[in-house]
Amino acid sequence: MLKRLLLILFLFANTVYGIDLSTMDTIRSKILTSAVSLYFGTRGYGKVDNVTVDTTKKTLSFTLLPEGEKQPLSVAIGSYMTLTVNKEEYLILQKVQTNRIWLNRIFADHMEEGIKVPLGIVSKGAGSLLLKL
Repeated sequence: MLKRLLLILFLFANTVYGIDLSTMDTIRSKILTSAVSLYFGTRGYGKVDNVTVDTTKKTLSFTLLPEGEKQPLSVAIGSYMTLTVNKEEYLILQKVQTNRIWLNRIFADHMEEGIKVPLGIVSKGAGSLLLKL
């Protein structure tokens, strides 16, 4: 609870006092690397590295070493937004591109609405603030 409160206060203070946006995006990227790693790791998807967020362009990117594979998967999210349903926050990932052609085709054919990822793992109630939406 205290960690969540400190995170909210830190992000709010930096937003209000106009800290350089690229500096804030670097901090957000580090926090999201931990959160996304935890999310993917607990589900057995693999290990995530180097999440990069650009809140101006609303893009994300990261590298995933999929469970049981030797070659990393590069993932670029062309746009994102948050959605709140019944007090639960979700990150909607759209325009997903990877370095795997077959996977890009699946995303294009079957996930036009985007991929809905729960933000509760990041910080209950602070997901939108974390991504500065």
